[in-house]
Amino acid sequence: MSKRTSTRLRISIRLKLLLVASSLLIIPWIGTQYIQEMESYLRSQQEDALLTRTQMVAAVMSTRPTLFNTQTVAPLPTTRIQHVFVRPLHSRIQLDGYLDDWRPYQERMQQFNANSALKGSETSSLSYRHQLGTYGKYLYVVFEVSDENIIYHKPDNYILHQSDHLRIVLENKQGEVKHYIVTTIAPGWVNAHQVTDDLNTPKPLRVEKRIKGEWQETASGYNIEIRIPLKLIGSRLSFAIADVNNSAKREVDTLIATAGLNDLEGLGTLMFPSQQAEEMISKLQRPLTRTWVIDLHNRVIARTGSLLKTEHQTDYEQAEQEYSFFTGLMSLFYKLILKQPATEFHDELLNASRLNSEEFKHALKGDPDVRWRQTPDKEVNILTATYPVVNQGQVIGAIAIEQTSNSILLAQNRALEILFNLSALAFLIAAVVLLAFATRLTIRVRRLRDATDQAITPDGRVVGVIAATSDRDEIGDLSRGVSDMLDRLAQYNRYLESMASKLSHELRTPITVVRSSLENLAHTDKHNGNAIYIERAKLGIERLNNILTRMSEATRLEQTMQGEQPVKFNITNVIEGCIEGYRLAHSHEKFELFVSTHDGITIVGSPDLIAQMLDKLINNAVDFHTPDSVIKINLILTEDTVQIIISNKGPTLPEEMYANLFESMVSVRDKKAEQPHLGLGLYIVRLIVEYHHGQVIAQNLTDHSGVEFRITLPRPEQ
Repeated sequence: MSKRTSTRLRISIRLKLLLVASSLLIIPWIGTQYIQEMESYLRSQQEDALLTRTQMVAAVMSTRPTLFNTQTVAPLPTTRIQHVFVRPLHSRIQLDGYLDDWRPYQERMQQFNANSALKGSETSSLSYRHQLGTYGKYLYVVFEVSDENIIYHKPDNYILHQSDHLRIVLENKQGEVKHYIVTTIAPGWVNAHQVTDDLNTPKPLRVEKRIKGEWQETASGYNIEIRIPLKLIGSRLSFAIADVNNSAKREVDTLIATAGLNDLEGLGTLMFPSQQAEEMISKLQRPLTRTWVIDLHNRVIARTGSLLKTEHQTDYEQAEQEYSFFTGLMSLFYKLILKQPATEFHDELLNASRLNSEEFKHALKGDPDVRWRQTPDKEVNILTATYPVVNQGQVIGAIAIEQTSNSILLAQNRALEILFNLSALAFLIAAVVLLAFATRLTIRVRRLRDATDQAITPDGRVVGVIAATSDRDEIGDLSRGVSDMLDRLAQYNRYLESMASKLSHELRTPITVVRSSLENLAHTDKHNGNAIYIERAKLGIERLNNILTRMSEATRLEQTMQGEQPVKFNITNVIEGCIEGYRLAHSHEKFELFVSTHDGITIVGSPDLIAQMLDKLINNAVDFHTPDSVIKINLILTEDTVQIIISNKGPTLPEEMYANLFESMVSVRDKKAEQPHLGLGLYIVRLIVEYHHGQVIAQNLTDHSGVEFRITLPRPEQ
């Protein structure tokens, strides 16, 4: 059998993988030929699909013509008048003058500077960022103002406009124009004051307590957060920040407004999202697309979706088709040769409230349109498909759906079906062969790993063997090498484990002979001057006997634990009895016992071993503690465990000894101590704790005044 095995051909794993992988060379060659002709086809397919989807959404929206009845707000006659599509907020804004609550909406911030000034020079340093949104029954507005010199309102001055202030001009539900000023004598809580409609010298009328907010100073100026009930607002609203620089003259130097302030027609227009429209289009929304609904005046009525992938969405490759092994493999291939989708880019229409580009104009004239545009940062191209919404032969609005060029990967996967048909047979055969080979290889490696883990314990003892295999490759050689190595290690460990007992057995007889000879010599030679040498020899023999005893103590303990039957016992009684014995044995030492409960604490194990463990720890504490200090023993009961904490004042442990302190033959004692110490005491403690399925750690006290040993033992199940 062995002769026949030795004549088998030896093939290495690398050669096997090379032979198997060579069958896949045909797939990239075919794919390269096909991909070269794919780009124009993919673009046309994406345009057709997006336009078809837009037509479907427009057809659904045409059944609800009342959603487009927004013509009560007149079209904007000039570019100076601002239109705002007010978007909802996800949570309530805390009116504290800080921008933390607004950080999720940073992309909505709009910048206003001297170019938007109704009064003042274009070189003015005053500027501000502004955004607004709705939550519940309120409109929340924030202004981040950059102002080098803040002039507050005088407490004794009833004229409100002679200080830095916010001016609000709105149309209410009844069509009336109302003017308000928000100012303050110091940072803090503010209310609006209704004033007359004179822009230059407005006179205060009354305090409008329903408009409230917070004024907060910043390093570059100040922030204003206000809340306005929606029932006070109609369809028009403008804001302006007024800047006063001279505290003596107190005249408004600069007035920067979001829109006009003089009359109703000059105010900015508002459009609140149509909840019904957004609910309708959201039901037809696809991942990684954005849908717009606009009225005849190019104003946004509703908007849903996002062009960026959110954390709850699938990847671009998986957005419109189910994931499979074939598509996953091809997706990995294209990631290596094609430009990857941009995960972040600048979108100039992100905050748009009006859409005036050519494709939207064509749709409002009744003509569907499809156009590509490139983002300002040139990261992606965005495809926009527009379609008119027609009711009873009249165009009442338009639907627009946008999709980035990232989605071209989806069309690629669909177009690659032709490639799959041409290469399916070669790919399937190669995949099956690779899967079978990889599975067999994985099983062999995992089996060898598991056998190695089970053969050696965490503390390095060999407790098992590995069966050598007859495979004629590197893994077979490795298994045979590991098996032979473990056999040699097991023999060496058995030799080391039995060496202490063998030495003890072999040396005790000559030690006994030497001891008896010394005793006889001392008895017969009492008056000779050699008595001092005889006494020294006796002490040496006694030290040698103690060393042999302690060397064999750990071995005997392991043998004892193997035959020990665990029982349920009251650990409180065991510890209290041991402490009474320590107080008698060490009458000059102070012991303090604390038990967290008066009820008996029960565990499963061996009371004798627990007492032996305490002997080692108490002896260690007595040897190292500071004279006249107290050795503390705490017995603490928790929900699932019992903790024994022994602490003493004295020298601290070196940090590098934390991990090795409980190993065999490790000691931090003075090498010149009178009594021999082989570093087995704490090793025996660890053996006893592990027998009880617990843990033991040693660490310095938090104030570095001493050391504590913490033993954690599991409680028995009730």
